[in-house]
Amino acid sequence: MIDTLHIKNIGGIHEAILTFTDGLNVITGESGAGKSSVVRALELLTGGRGGVRFIRAGEERGIVEAEFSGKVITREVLNTGRSRAKVDGVSVGLSECAEIVNDLVRIQSQFAQIELLDPKRQLAMIDACIHDEKIFREFREIYDKARNSAAELRAIKKQRAEIERKYANAKEIFSLMKTAKPEQGLEMRLENTLSDLTHRITSRERAHESLDALTGGLSEQGLIEGVRACFENIYSFMNDDDAENIMRSLDCLNDAVRTVELGDDENDLSLREDTEKRLGALRKLKRLCNIPDENELLNYCDEIYTNLEWLEKSYHELETLSARSLDEKKKANALAMDIRRARHEAGEVLAGRVNALLSELAMQDVTFGVNFAGLQKLRRDGADEVNFMLTDGTRSGKVEKIASGGELSRLLLALQLSLPDEWLPPTIVFDEVEAGLGGRAAVLSGLQLQKLSRKCQVILVTHEASIAALGNSHIMIQRSGGETSMRNISGEDRVREIARMLSGSPDMAEAQEHAKILLG
Repeated sequence: MIDTLHIKNIGGIHEAILTFTDGLNVITGESGAGKSSVVRALELLTGGRGGVRFIRAGEERGIVEAEFSGKVITREVLNTGRSRAKVDGVSVGLSECAEIVNDLVRIQSQFAQIELLDPKRQLAMIDACIHDEKIFREFREIYDKARNSAAELRAIKKQRAEIERKYANAKEIFSLMKTAKPEQGLEMRLENTLSDLTHRITSRERAHESLDALTGGLSEQGLIEGVRACFENIYSFMNDDDAENIMRSLDCLNDAVRTVELGDDENDLSLREDTEKRLGALRKLKRLCNIPDENELLNYCDEIYTNLEWLEKSYHELETLSARSLDEKKKANALAMDIRRARHEAGEVLAGRVNALLSELAMQDVTFGVNFAGLQKLRRDGADEVNFMLTDGTRSGKVEKIASGGELSRLLLALQLSLPDEWLPPTIVFDEVEAGLGGRAAVLSGLQLQKLSRKCQVILVTHEASIAALGNSHIMIQRSGGETSMRNISGEDRVREIARMLSGSPDMAEAQEHAKILLG
């Protein structure tokens, strides 16, 4: 709860320190006295945007400081538009400050019925009436798992699609890589090897041709035999010894030539064919990958191996993750249906409580209801949308379409009283929540505000005397000579203020008597 509130240079307030108590704290004063400045100051603490318009004219900065049961929260607004926040004297970000303060105080006004008009807050109210926190915890856990699995599944599918697209010709590349076996400096070595093999094969082919020419091969007469035949024609004209020597030499030459082994071309031919295939595959691989540099080609091939290896491994992971994701979705859907049933039951209970209170708030002809709509897609808060409905006998619709300002105020009050105590913050600030009410409705609303103040601290800015008289603490705001002052009042001062609210004059005897009756 708020113990003290220090306001400096905010709105029309130069400086003021307000003290609050448990229960119902009422703030009153004539129109324009500065009551709204108190609410604006509290809004700054809850994260409201600061601005020059909040700072008192002629001042460089405005300060709001509140003590919440020992915790001191400070918000400073500069005329430059910047602002600072502190918690127990330590500087913090504005969002962090707002998060802390919003757990401590809630501000309500006739024109800002956030909890009635925001479907998310309406759903939160219904959930507050469900006492099985376990079902929400289990749902959020499985929902988060399902969402993470779905995100992981999308990421894997996306990566697989990108790899498959990027390496759409991977099958051909792999085939060429298998043939080429790329390595650094390979193309030059293959070219040199191919040149050597071609030279050796060509030389052997010429040698075979020459040998066949000498020997005649398998079927023809060779050069040696031709020489022998020519020599026989001149043999009779030669010296016997010379002729015999020549014949012996021809026989030796013939025998020697026939013993020449030139080897087989098959190994070299096969090796040349393999070398040509490997060189061709390497060059085609370079063209296909559009990478002329061998080092870059090797890196690219390594990249392909790595990615396609992951692609192969990820298939099993994809199947496992798909099954897990489906199972998690089924569990999340089942829990969402359990939550839906619990919400319907809680909605009926809440509607019953609110309608009972509306009768006590002079709204017996109005019926409050809760309407649910199922969502096609799960959210972290389930699969339901909720709308608070009103029926006034002739019309039926959402509360913002049916209720007047005064009815919204009373409905909000009925909801605050119907919700579990843990839903309520330590402090609730009502800014003229009774606006639009009068007579019996105002009195009944005041009694319910008093009832609410037994559950949490209530700070009420009001113009209604019958409600102000119910306060446990009374702060009066006055404005004189351009200056706003505020002080806690009691006794005769409070009688005079209630009389002023009743009649417009604090000195009217009848009004003072009526004020004393109200104050009891």
